[in-house]
This record gives sequence, structure tokens and C-alpha cells, in this order.
Amino acid sequence: MSRMRPPAAPERRALITDRPIRMDTTGNPYGPSVYVLEALAGTDELHLPAGERELRLHLRLSHEIGVSPEWLMLGNGIADIVDGLLLRQRTRGPVVVFPPTDSALAARTVDFGIDVVAHERAAWFGLEVGAKPLPLVRENALAYVQHPNDPSGTLLGNQSLVRLTRQNGLVVVDERHAGYSNRTFAPFVREFDNLIVLQSFETWAGLAGLPFAYAIAPPQLIAEIAPFLRPGGVAMGSVLGALATLEDLAYVRATVVRVREERSRLFRMLRKLNVVRPTPSVANFVLARVERGSAAQVAGELAGRDIRVHLPNDPLLADYLRISAVNAEGTDALKRSLIEIAAGL
Repeated sequence: MSRMRPPAAPERRALITDRPIRMDTTGNPYGPSVYVLEALAGTDELHLPAGERELRLHLRLSHEIGVSPEWLMLGNGIADIVDGLLLRQRTRGPVVVFPPTDSALAARTVDFGIDVVAHERAAWFGLEVGAKPLPLVRENALAYVQHPNDPSGTLLGNQSLVRLTRQNGLVVVDERHAGYSNRTFAPFVREFDNLIVLQSFETWAGLAGLPFAYAIAPPQLIAEIAPFLRPGGVAMGSVLGALATLEDLAYVRATVVRVREERSRLFRMLRKLNVVRPTPSVANFVLARVERGSAAQVAGELAGRDIRVHLPNDPLLADYLRISAVNAEGTDALKRSLIEIAAGL
């Protein structure tokens, strides 16, 4: 049974600025809405199926997105839906990926016994799909693209998306970081019967600890994938967290705006230094090539100063760091540290 909700929401908590400064994560540094904490503290039913609450979330989210409920499928995080897609794909054909990108999908695809076909991105990390079919790709392939891409923060162009839908049996656009970019291909789903768009509350809404994601796709595709998802529906905690986020959407979006503004400031700061060279990004992180010393050396020096940055585990990005926007204090601390490090190189 649920306990009585407190009469008023608690005060907004300040952004945590304690050391270490975490510039190696992709989640909203402001964390989830306080409504989420309140919802979890106010229930004794976390051990039960979500039931009616999941239905309410499904209807509320479909209204928020602007699609009919049958065009929407909920899941226990991006990983849950991706596993469902891979299970469906096992008897159909290869999975096409576009490195450098998050390597977790390719590794998971191999675990499922599915062939992986990789097509490298352009020098500027964009994805350019020509009019001619991609080599080694069969019509029944599943093309998987992040939009924005991790770790580069670059977008997929409209024309490239259209060409991918013509050259592959299924195209999956992973928009887990799209909350930071305000760019989405969700409206395109009605135009292409082989397109799926994945979105999540795990990054921009700060719900990494309460995994919740959803797929926007034609009803026929939803019906084919749904049987492969985890039985029992979305976990109660994730449902409550997502519902609470929707109740406090204006506040959460306001924090996202602040993160985007800080990312722009972070990019400008990095560009002025001669230690790294940043790549333009629309996500909440910036991919930067280390120009002096090695990426591992700079990351280690920063760690010694209680600043954590992400060192991509990809041979194509051996000289790069992914640096996430946090707040002004974090950006300033990073600047001072990079200047100190440069003096010793």
C-alpha cells in the first residue's frame, strides 16, 4: 500500500559539487526530479508489478510524445529493448554499426551470435550514407545508429536516414541522448514501416538507477518485438520514477537547458587551450583529441586532481577523451588543471 504523500515537495537540492568532479558520465548532473525521490519514499509497493501504473504511464507518455498508444512500447531501459531487437534479429541477418560509437551494442550482438558489419564514420565523425547500398549489407540487415552519437555528439542527417531505410530491413535510431539536443526522428516513424526510434529517461532525466526507455515504431513492429522483452512489464520503481518525472517536466527540462549551455561553454574553453582539440557536439559531452601528451596520460593527470573524464575503449579513439558538461565550477576546475598539465608536458 502507498503511504500518504507529503503536503509539499521538498526544496530543490543544489547541484552536487563535491570532489571528484564527475565529467565521465552521460547522465544529468542535477540528478532526477525531487518528485522521483518523493514517489519512491512514499510507497511500500516496489516489490509488486506496476500493473495499472504502467498503463497510466503508457497513456501519459503517448500523449506527451503525440503518438497513439499502439505506436509505443515501454521497456526496462534501453538495454532491455535492444536485447529484444537482437533476439528478433537472430534469424534474419547481420547488424550494421557505425564506429566510432558506443561499442556495447557490437559486443552484445556478438554475444547473441549475430554477425556485425561495421562502416566507419567520416573524419569529422558524421555519418554520410551514399545513394549506393552499403557494401556487405543484405536487405534483411538491422542498421543501428545513435542520434546524437556517443562519444562524438554528432547527428544523423535526414537524407542519410532515408537512405538507410531503403538499404536495410530495419533501422533503429537510438536517441538516448536526444534530450540534450532537441532533435528527434520520432515523426519519421509514420513515414517508414521499418524505422524504430528509441528514447530513454536514463540520461537527460537522471534515471540511470531506475532504467526506463521506450520504442516508437509502427504497431506491426511493436507486436513483433514485444514478446522478446523481459516478462512482467516495467519495474515498479522505474514506472514511479518516470511518472514523477512527467509531473515535474518543466523543472527537469530547465536543468537540461543549463547543461546544454554549460556544454557550449566547455567547448569554447577547450578550443582556446592547446592541450586538446574539441569536436562540435549536441549532446551533453564533448569529444576532444589530445594534442599534447597521450589521452591516457592526460586522463591520469586529471584523475590525480580529482577530475574524472572518460577514456573511450576504442582503437579509433586512442587519442581522444570524452568530457561531459557539469557546471561552471567543474569547467573552471578542468581549465586550471589542463593549464597545469600543459606546463609539465
